[in-house]
Amino acid sequence: MSLTLNPPTRLAALLGALVLTGLAAVVFLVGRGALGEATSVSGTPAQMTKPARGVAAKPEPAAAPRAQARVPSGFPPKIDHALRYNRVVVVSVSIPGAAVDAVVRREARSGAQAARAGFVAISATNERAIAGLVTKTGVLPAPAVVIVKRPGVVAGTFSVTDAGTIAQAVAQARR
Repeated sequence: MSLTLNPPTRLAALLGALVLTGLAAVVFLVGRGALGEATSVSGTPAQMTKPARGVAAKPEPAAAPRAQARVPSGFPPKIDHALRYNRVVVVSVSIPGAAVDAVVRREARSGAQAARAGFVAISATNERAIAGLVTKTGVLPAPAVVIVKRPGVVAGTFSVTDAGTIAQAVAQARR
C-alpha cells in the first residue's frame, strides 16, 4: 500500500508544520524570557547629545545598589555576622588555655562542620561579647555551646558535649 498525497493536502501539511514550528519557537522564547524583555535606548536625551568639540563626555556614575534592611539579632557582632550567611550557627564559649574547653571547642567546630552550620568561637574573657550572649541566653555554663538559628533564636545550650550531639541539635534547629 502506497501513501500519496494530493497537492492541496501537501500544502496544508506544510503550513501546519510551519505553524507548529513557529508556536514552538514562541513558547521557547517566552519561557526563557527573551520576548518579555523590552529593549529601550539607554540614557537621557541630555546624554545622547553630542558634546561640544574638544570636550570629552563624562559618563554618569552608576546608582549604588540598595542595601537590604537587616534586622539585628541582638547577639554579639561575630554571631550576627555568621547568622547572615548561615541559618544555624554553633557558638562555642571557652576560656583560653583550659584543656576541657579546648576539647569542647574542637567538638563543637567538627559538629558544626558535619551539619554544615556556621561556627563562632568566643573567648570567655571577652566581656562585651559574653554580656550580649548572656542577655539572650540567660546563664551560661563554662564551657558552653549555644545553637542559634535565624532570626536570633536560641535553639539549645550545652555544656560538655560531643560533635554528634551538636550535629543532631543543628538538624533539629533547622526543622
